[in-house]
Amino acid sequence: MTVGEVYDYLNTYAPFRLQDDFDNSGLLVGSRDKDVYRIAVCLDITNDVVDECEHVGAQLIVSHHPVIFHPLKRLDENNPVFRLVKADIAAICAHTNVDMVRGGISDIMYDMMGFGDPKNAPVLHLIHPDKNIGYGRIAYLDFEISADGLAEKAKNTFGCQGVKYCDGGKSIKSVAVSSGAGNDEVYNCIKMGIDAIITGDVKHHGFVDARNAGVTVIDAGHYATENIIVGTLKQKLAAHFPEADIFEPEANAEICKYI
Repeated sequence: MTVGEVYDYLNTYAPFRLQDDFDNSGLLVGSRDKDVYRIAVCLDITNDVVDECEHVGAQLIVSHHPVIFHPLKRLDENNPVFRLVKADIAAICAHTNVDMVRGGISDIMYDMMGFGDPKNAPVLHLIHPDKNIGYGRIAYLDFEISADGLAEKAKNTFGCQGVKYCDGGKSIKSVAVSSGAGNDEVYNCIKMGIDAIITGDVKHHGFVDARNAGVTVIDAGHYATENIIVGTLKQKLAAHFPEADIFEPEANAEICKYI
C-alpha cells in the first residue's frame, strides 16, 4: 500500500479535520505516493525511534505526537525531521483528533479504568458540540472510592512508575479521565462539580485550586496516559493492512527516570 492509503484509513478512524486549532496533525513528512511495507507505531518520533526505523527498514512512522508542532527555524542532524527526510521515512501524526474522537484515547482510558462502556459517556470538554466529541470522559460511579484507592487503581491500570495526586477530601462518586496535558481540564471539573480527575501534566496551582474546591486530582503522567493509544493503532492498522509489518519500536519508551 501507499502512505496515502494509510492516511486515508486513519482519517476514517479519527478524522484529521477534527483536530484542535493549535494542533498540527496529518502527513507531516513524506509523500502520499510512497510505497509502504513496514510501519512503526509510537507515541513520539524521537531520534532513537527514527534511527531504529531506518535500521529495520520501515518506510512510515505513525505517531500520536506531531514531529513538527512549533514552526521550524532550522534543521540539523539533531532534529528528527532532518533524519526522517535523510532516511526517506514518512511520518503521519494523529494527535488531538485521536484524543477526542469516540474510540480514541479518552474512551480507552475510561474502558481501562473499568468504568463501563465509554460509547455514551459524557464528554468533559466539548470541542465539537454538534458531534458530541472533545477532551475527556466523565464516569458517574455506582460505588464510592477514596482518593488513595483511585490513585492506586490509576497507577496499576496505566503502568505508572508513580502518580502524583492531591486528595479533595471527600468520597469520590464521579471521575473524569483526560489524557496527556490536562491542567485545563482540572478547572472544568471544578466548574462541573466532578469529584476527581485522572490526567497528566498538572501544574502546582492546578493542584492547589482543586484541593480548595474539594476535587481530587491524580496526575498519572503524560506518557502513561497516552502511550496506551499505540496498541490500539497497531491493532487497527494490522487488521486493515494484513500484508504489512506493523510494529512498535523498542525505542518507544518512557524517556524519564524516577527515583
